[in-house]
Amino acid sequence: MTFFLFCLVLFSETCFVTGQIFFKHAVSDQVSIGRSHRLIDLAAGVTVMTIGFFTWLTLLRQFELSYLYPFDGLDRVLIAFGAWLFLREKMKRNLWIGIILICLGTILVSGT
Repeated sequence: MTFFLFCLVLFSETCFVTGQIFFKHAVSDQVSIGRSHRLIDLAAGVTVMTIGFFTWLTLLRQFELSYLYPFDGLDRVLIAFGAWLFLREKMKRNLWIGIILICLGTILVSGT
């Protein structure tokens, strides 16, 4: 895998995570935003996830699914960090252990 294709994988995963954060922000009752801002967040989430989806399809043309799919586990790691960073969610010890296991599994499966 070239550096460029690895960056495309990360870009695709980041698009998925960004979309999820937009969705969470749009439907959150804790945030006092107007209806139009919620619709903008929803539209932004759909747009970003669509871009990530088509990037993923491009990657599927280049790689076998069994090689590419383990990278999909990284989105759980990125979502945890994004939720902590942008949504101010708490990261507990069990979450850290899970993140470490996901990273190790991704390295193990994709390292062949």
